[in-house]
Amino acid sequence: MKKLAICMIALGARQVHISYAFELVTKTEASASKAASAMQQAEFSPLDPKGPVIQVVDPQSLDVPLKNPFKMEVLFKPQHGASLDFSSFKALYGALKLDITDRLLKEATQTSTGIRLANVDVPSGRHKLLLSIKDSKGHISAKEIIFKVE
Repeated sequence: MKKLAICMIALGARQVHISYAFELVTKTEASASKAASAMQQAEFSPLDPKGPVIQVVDPQSLDVPLKNPFKMEVLFKPQHGASLDFSSFKALYGALKLDITDRLLKEATQTSTGIRLANVDVPSGRHKLLLSIKDSKGHISAKEIIFKVE
C-alpha cells in the first residue's frame, strides 16, 4: 500500500501536456495531388480586383519549410465598404482541388477578419491550398498558398 501511495504521488506531481494536432490533409490526398497534373484554375467566377484581399499573416514566411504541427492565420480584407460573406469561403487542396473546406472550418477559429488554425498537421512535402471568398457586393477573390513541410 505504501508503494502505491508513493507511485500516485509521483504521478500526480508530473505535469502531462497533451497536444492535439489535426490532419488537414491525409497522406493519401497528398500523394494523389502530387501524382496529378499541375493545379488547374479554380472553377470560380472571374476574379474581381474589387474583391477581398487575402493575406497569410502566420506563418510570416512560406518560403521556409514548416514543421508539424504549425499555426496558420489568414486575413480577409473587404474593399469599398463591403463586408465578408464567410458562407462563400472555400478551401481546395492540391492539383485535384479536393474540397477541404468543412475539415478546415471545423478546426478553425473564425474571427471578424479571417481564420486561425492551430496545430495543423500535413504530410511532409510541398502543398498547395486555394482559398476563396466573396464579399457582400458579390466580388470574389482567390489566393493560392504554396508551402513545404519538413
